[in-house]
Amino acid sequence: MERIPRESAGDAPRPGSLTAEEALHVAFCGVEEEQYDLYRLAASRAERLADAIGWARSHPEIYALTGDDDPVRTAERCAVLEGSLRLNLSEATIRSVAATADAARSSLPLLWARAREGFASMAQVDAAVALLPRFGAHAGALSEFDRTLAEVSLSTAPASFRARATRLARRLAPLPEAQLHADAFTRRRVVLHAAEDGMSWVSALVTTTDAVAIKRSLTATAKHLSKARRDGRTRDQVRADLFRDRLTGRGTPAAVKTKVFVTVPIDRLSPAARSSVRRTPPRVGGVDLNTEPLLDTGDPIDDATAIRLLLDAGRLTRVITDPVTGVILDMDRRSRRVTRQQREWLTLRHAQCTRDGCRRAAAEADIDHWIPYAAHGPTDQANLHPLCDPDHALRGTTRLRFRRRPDDTVELGFPSGHTTRRLLDSLPPPGDTPPF
Repeated sequence: MERIPRESAGDAPRPGSLTAEEALHVAFCGVEEEQYDLYRLAASRAERLADAIGWARSHPEIYALTGDDDPVRTAERCAVLEGSLRLNLSEATIRSVAATADAARSSLPLLWARAREGFASMAQVDAAVALLPRFGAHAGALSEFDRTLAEVSLSTAPASFRARATRLARRLAPLPEAQLHADAFTRRRVVLHAAEDGMSWVSALVTTTDAVAIKRSLTATAKHLSKARRDGRTRDQVRADLFRDRLTGRGTPAAVKTKVFVTVPIDRLSPAARSSVRRTPPRVGGVDLNTEPLLDTGDPIDDATAIRLLLDAGRLTRVITDPVTGVILDMDRRSRRVTRQQREWLTLRHAQCTRDGCRRAAAEADIDHWIPYAAHGPTDQANLHPLCDPDHALRGTTRLRFRRRPDDTVELGFPSGHTTRRLLDSLPPPGDTPPF
């Protein structure tokens, strides 16, 4: 039998050598130990996040200003935002992780002990916590639920654990199916998930009967389309196109009127026009409108799609720097309201909210006066920037410090001393040094 040196097994060396089977055993033991460590660290992180947010709630003066109508809520929102920026996770994830730790510590102490020891994953704890609302009228059964799941967690994968926990909850805390469905129905929503190469998934949480009806309707329509009308498309492609057309109302009076900005460098339309293009310098770390066709989210699209969208629109707006021949964007106005041209330019120029780490689309953000209008701040491009609604609500009403950099990005400072860093969306030009 071939023998493998101990060093190859991924553990500290010892005299002699290992067989191949022994080396494999040692490797898997190392993987198991590392998984326990990961579970322990995940539980510890969740607990620390819950403690930090709880501390902010009990000491709202850290974040909230005097006179705040709801200082506890403000402090919680700011603490969640700080956790999000420190860990590079979404605010929803921070809230979810902290809430899971709080709920498990108070209602599922045995299962939570397993997680802290490294024998239960946060996915398993999440599944159990999600079932706690069922026990409102069956509080006496909660201890058995906790004890049983603490044992099940030792030998069950997350998917199987979720199924067993659900069956156990239904047995210990039976509820009318109509009530369960009504509760689930309140969680219906639409989710957009970006894929690759200019594609995205659109999904919706709806009732099972509606979902089946939607799929069957699309399938029946696709099936009855003549082969000539399919134009070489597969059944799946036809269903996807029908789904898109129905949601957007394409070809009907109810067609969607939502505006989506697409920038197309003019040299992409005609190489001969390259000499007539006046390039607009991009912001450091910002969106360069000269390089490739872009959506107003900053996401690139291919030339063919951009040109097709342009032809479908039937018109284009030239964005150039000459105020005599183009749209006037910089205006020292005496009105607080921004013009449509200013909003469109800021949307194209920034793509997202200008606060560090925020990926909300500029098209859906507020247009904020950096120097407040009430303090005689002008309504011109130099004093305007897109700031999403949640961040706009925090600026000037909390102890968070918003600082605008020369490149128009916004640094956020917290009372704890943490400050955010600007993250470049793309590599700097050759010879440039990243501004960190």
